[in-house]
Amino acid sequence: MNFTRELVAAIDIGTSKTRGAIGRYTIDGKLEVVAFSETLTQGVRNGVVVNIDEAAVSIGKVIRTLEQTLNLKVRKVYAGISGQKITNRQVDGYRMTEQGEVTSTLINSLAAEAQRYAAVAGEKNYHLSVEEYCIDGEHGINNPVGMTGRRVEGKFKVISAPETYEQNLRRSIEKAGCELAGSFVNPYVQGAGFLSNDEKEAGVVLLDFGAGTTGISLYYENKLRLIAELPFGGNVISNDIREGCNIIPRHAEMVKIQCGYAFSEIVPENKFAQIPEVKGWHAKEISFRNLSGIIQARLEEILEGVNYQLESTNLVSKLGAGIVLTGGGSNMRGIDKLVSYMTGFEVRYGKPILSIKEQLFMDQIMNGQSATLIGLLVTGLNQARFHNFPAGMIVSDTPEESRSRSTNRGHGSGLKTMVTDLFGRAKEGINGLITEDDDEKL
Repeated sequence: MNFTRELVAAIDIGTSKTRGAIGRYTIDGKLEVVAFSETLTQGVRNGVVVNIDEAAVSIGKVIRTLEQTLNLKVRKVYAGISGQKITNRQVDGYRMTEQGEVTSTLINSLAAEAQRYAAVAGEKNYHLSVEEYCIDGEHGINNPVGMTGRRVEGKFKVISAPETYEQNLRRSIEKAGCELAGSFVNPYVQGAGFLSNDEKEAGVVLLDFGAGTTGISLYYENKLRLIAELPFGGNVISNDIREGCNIIPRHAEMVKIQCGYAFSEIVPENKFAQIPEVKGWHAKEISFRNLSGIIQARLEEILEGVNYQLESTNLVSKLGAGIVLTGGGSNMRGIDKLVSYMTGFEVRYGKPILSIKEQLFMDQIMNGQSATLIGLLVTGLNQARFHNFPAGMIVSDTPEESRSRSTNRGHGSGLKTMVTDLFGRAKEGINGLITEDDDEKL
């Protein structure tokens, strides 16, 4: 068997960082991340590519590191769509049964019709979420196939985004030397590895605090009822600190991370952040409490936008599982208390709940910042498996490419050594990914 066909590459192109991973499912159904890379992002603002050449540089760095880790060539990647113009559109449709029985063909045609009617010029439909089916006036049916009736109605949620989002994303990835295998809307996939079915059934909100956007995903009765992205994130907080404290941008980001509190009631008394002197700027002290006031004011504004989105669903009173926090912004001290205070829900910090094989990259992926990357990887793996793992996504290096990579890497990177140690193999490249269970299948 060609084991490279079971591998999938995903890349999360965030406003602050670009992160990539290669993974597969093990024989016992666990997710195995076999390569990971991240770098600072260029050319992206509020989750949207605004400079193709700069974004391609960041993407290229991540992809090259993934390739070097495994001595493989990444030809296609799955990536995410982000931005404030992501929309949810309610679409209803109906079909009459031919012989009184609801067939899968009829249901598929109903869904396809919903996609067509939801199409808007300049937008692309990415996902179709079923809210309910109704047969001869009987509502609340989840799986109507095989049932009898004359008229079948379907209520769907169609998730769309401007075509330009994907077009610019695709061009950036192609400039980085790869192809776009498929794209998914980020808030649609973020719950894939971070929310349990019980939480989705009871009603839950996933809030992803990124650098450029704040993503919202709401589930109820195991169905996705809302996704949205607000064009505000950690970057606007850093900018507020820069202006409010009259300091340079890198010091604003540093003091936010090291000394920032989201909720002023838990700020230590009489503590100050020391800002070093730089050319043209004198050294200064900033009170933790004043800093918290700046941070909390902006976060409250963001959370007011979150509340507005949640209230539009008329499901606020039914969300029994509360709110799950993910994204880099969820690391802010006290943000769970502020979110709970502003929304009235119980709040927990998100972490992967799916079964993941122990590996070298656990520290990088077992945290709230990985919600988008893991969601893209899992959704990409499921799609690739559905299509029987199309060939050519990740392939072995040619001897020339392998020698070139080895030369560029030199002897100091240690990446190959880490991977060899990780899998306990002296084999080169992909051979190091073959487990004992896999050997039994040969």
